[in-house]
This record gives sequence, structure tokens and C-alpha cells, in this order.
Amino acid sequence: MTRPIPAWPQGWTPQRRFGEGRVAYACDEHGVAVLGIDAPERMNALDALALAGLVAALETAEAEARVVVLTGLGGRAFISGADLSGFEEPSQATHGGPTFLEGQQRLAACPLPVVAAIRGYCLGGGLTMAMSCDFRLASADASFGVPAAKLGLAFGAEGLARLVEAIGPGRTRRLLFVGDRVDAPTALAWGLVEEVHAPDALWPAAMALARQIAGNAPLSIRATKATVADLLAAPEARDPEAVAALARACRDSADVAEGRAAFREKRAPRFAGR
Repeated sequence: MTRPIPAWPQGWTPQRRFGEGRVAYACDEHGVAVLGIDAPERMNALDALALAGLVAALETAEAEARVVVLTGLGGRAFISGADLSGFEEPSQATHGGPTFLEGQQRLAACPLPVVAAIRGYCLGGGLTMAMSCDFRLASADASFGVPAAKLGLAFGAEGLARLVEAIGPGRTRRLLFVGDRVDAPTALAWGLVEEVHAPDALWPAAMALARQIAGNAPLSIRATKATVADLLAAPEARDPEAVAALARACRDSADVAEGRAAFREKRAPRFAGR
């Protein structure tokens, strides 16, 4: 029996699907690519096929978009965690695809800005995926948690590092030791998310942010994202030469001339990313 396809947000229509339909994809004329996790019957829990689809959709976005919006379809969950029934082991993917950790790392390494639009449950591995994005916008009905202690699992070090970076060690311990969920206002106060909107306003807010970013100079944005990541890396992993090369590429780009011309002519710039 064919499962129903949930409504695509705000009239968008999926242009392609990846991971045997588990990830829906569309890119608009502004260069904003939307990746929708489409497994509502599993509360958008990610199995091996969904992870492989997410990676494939990211690769497509990197080839044709300027900004990525990651969301969950169905209205009840962003990503509710890893679908452990879809893995041989919690850390090992089937089908020769990426592990959950590799999927998280791939999302974090995306050179494009990534906006998470979060409705409903954002739990466990879903929270690590959200923390791997550059911005997190949540609806007022979203809830966040890490139930690892209730499942007898150890939460991954990279996910913990991102949580500690965002909310501090004390709140990270509270989130994991207790294992209960926190609501959207608490997530905002803690720094898990940057914005909270009414459910009907979440998607317009996420798209407005994404399109505003997409209108700016792509090389500049990529340089900023890479530089911030480098500053947050361990000292031995930093690459100042690579950061300097990105800055030189911006300085020597045609977009610099376009930005100056647009300023002089009092018009919106038309950046080409070169």
C-alpha cells in the first residue's frame, strides 16, 4: 500500500526524492533548497535509507542552491531520532550507507548555510542534526530532548560537544541526566534555538531568513561559515591558510565589484558567487 505524501509546506511541491522517498527536495528561484524528512509514520526517525537520502539531497543542494532549509514533514516531528530498527547497530548503517554520525558530520560540513525549521518533536539524534545546522527556528509547539539515559545508550561525543557549546555543561547534563523534554520557550532561553514562532508563522520566517541570506554574496557567506568553524575547532585542527585563501577569494571576486557598484547606484546587488 502506498503511504500518503504529507502536505509540502506552504504550497511547495517536491521536485525530487531521495532515500527511496524518505527525503523530499525542492529548490526555488532564489537559490533556497528545502530538504524535507518524509517519514511521518515513524515521526521522521532516520533509518539508513533516510540518512543516505539526506546526504544525496545535500550534495544536490550544494550543486544548485545557496541556502538549505531542513525540516520535517507531517507537522508532528522535525526528526524524532534514529530509527534503530533501520540499523544493524545504533552506530552502523545498513545498505552500505552512512552511519548516523557520518550523516551528522556531513550536515555540519555543508558549505552552505543551513536553517532548521523545527515543528513538533526534535529528539535524540534529531537534536544532534538540528545542532549541526547554522540556525534553528522552532514553532511554539516544538519540544526537545535526549532520551539516551532512558534507553541505556551513550550519547555521541560530537553531539554532546555541540550541546555544550550552545547551552553550557550544566544544562547539557540536565537535559541528558533527566531525559525529559523541554518546550520551545525553554529551548529559546537556553540557546538551543534562535527564534520561536507560532506554528503558522514558522515556515514564512524560515523562508524569509533563507532568502535574505541567499541574496547576499555566496563567497562571503561560505568564507564566514568556514572561518567560524575553524575558530571553534581544536587548535591542532585549525587551518589558518585555508581561511586566508577564502578571504583572498572574496577580495578578488567579481562580487566585490558588484557590491560596490550596487552601493553607488543605490540598487540591490546581483551576486554571482564568483
